[in-house]
Amino acid sequence: MGNNVYAGYRLRRPVPINPDRVRKLMDHGLTEYQARVYLTLLDLGTATASQVPPMSKVPRTRIYSTMQQLHEKGLVQILPETPLRYKAVPFAAYLRTVADDLRSRAKQLDAGLDSLAREFAISARQEPEARGRFEAIYGRKNVRERLLKMYDSSTREVIGIGTTKSPGRILGAFSPELVEKAKQGVRLKYAFCFTPENREDVRTLLRHAEVRHIDFMMPVYMHVFDGIEFLMSHPIPDDDSSYRGDDIAIWTDDPAIANAMSEMSERIWEMGKPAAEMLESPRGAKRAALTTS
Repeated sequence: MGNNVYAGYRLRRPVPINPDRVRKLMDHGLTEYQARVYLTLLDLGTATASQVPPMSKVPRTRIYSTMQQLHEKGLVQILPETPLRYKAVPFAAYLRTVADDLRSRAKQLDAGLDSLAREFAISARQEPEARGRFEAIYGRKNVRERLLKMYDSSTREVIGIGTTKSPGRILGAFSPELVEKAKQGVRLKYAFCFTPENREDVRTLLRHAEVRHIDFMMPVYMHVFDGIEFLMSHPIPDDDSSYRGDDIAIWTDDPAIANAMSEMSERIWEMGKPAAEMLESPRGAKRAALTTS
């Protein structure tokens, strides 16, 4: 009978477990199993271990260990009944505890900052070579930070040859820099394969830069600044986000390589069709659409 009542409960009250709520809990230190079990307890109020798996979709063999983990985090109370019952603790109480722990840790770090800084100070006797360096950069956020520095230091010319998604990412990540550099007289030159999806981004980019259409797909994005710094990045995934991605990039200020890549990027850009011609001409628009088909 208990099972029938429980089954009826499920029909009347769907469990509020969805990817968004699970993700939010995981952002605050819970695993997916912990998040699913906790959301189930929020819905039930209290429950035995056997009542949780069907609703949480967590394997029965993992319920007891997950309950214990939630109890250690202060998110679940264990009620000494037969059989044991579990009760969810309000999430606000958990967050207050986490916040208090972080504040305490921050005070400890502040107190020991000077002594740790002295103990682990850089002891290099001379400056590293300023030229001919190479770096591998991982993560879209880190690649973006390096590009921001490169934009900031550029004084003459920026050339970018990118993927079909690059126009949107450039606008999303570097719009203030583009406006400022254009005012300073820095020449901004970009080339991409135009598609129906990126046409509006290209139009917006044209307000500050010289943009051209190339009739082939680039799997990577090449950046050259003033002919002295070069960065080539592989967007993973190649989507519209300016911040989230597992990108990998190679940067160098080696004079020979930076100069060679600058000339190569310049030639690719010169081979491209001016954006105004491609966007305003029906024939050009049709050609751009066929390129992606």
